Amino acid sequence: MRRSLSAPVEVADGGAVGQEGPAKVAKKSVRRNDILLSAVLYVVAVAATAGFAYDLFGKAFGLVHNRCAAKRDFTVQCEAIKPAASALWGLLIGGGGMALALMSALVIASVAAMTGRRAWVWPALAIPVVLICGGVGHLLIGNAAS
Repeated sequence: MRRSLSAPVEVADGGAVGQEGPAKVAKKSVRRNDILLSAVLYVVAVAATAGFAYDLFGKAFGLVHNRCAAKRDFTVQCEAIKPAASALWGLLIGGGGMALALMSALVIASVAAMTGRRAWVWPALAIPVVLICGGVGHLLIGNAAS
């Protein structure tokens, strides 16, 4: 006696192989307080980034601006000052590190909130990263400017 390949095979729990019941997935609810705290922490990180960005770019533009002096005979004498390599590293570390921390915190916090996990952890971790990167960038550009 041969079995047909299309006929379902009975299994011990009473269901047929290949036929699955509805999946019971417990979805965690999104907590409003968690989202609110996450948003507040993210705004704090953005404010710290804006302050450091103002400082970093202000110092960098001070390094590269054109230093010209007018003479009595209406000629202009300009000094070409090449910015130090530490200023460029300061912009890269400061600006790049802060931007990467903010973008990562936003994406990971959004995914965490959608999956029911705690979202406030990621912006809270981004704040020290922003402060460290901004401080290092400030020191590097400040050393080049002086």
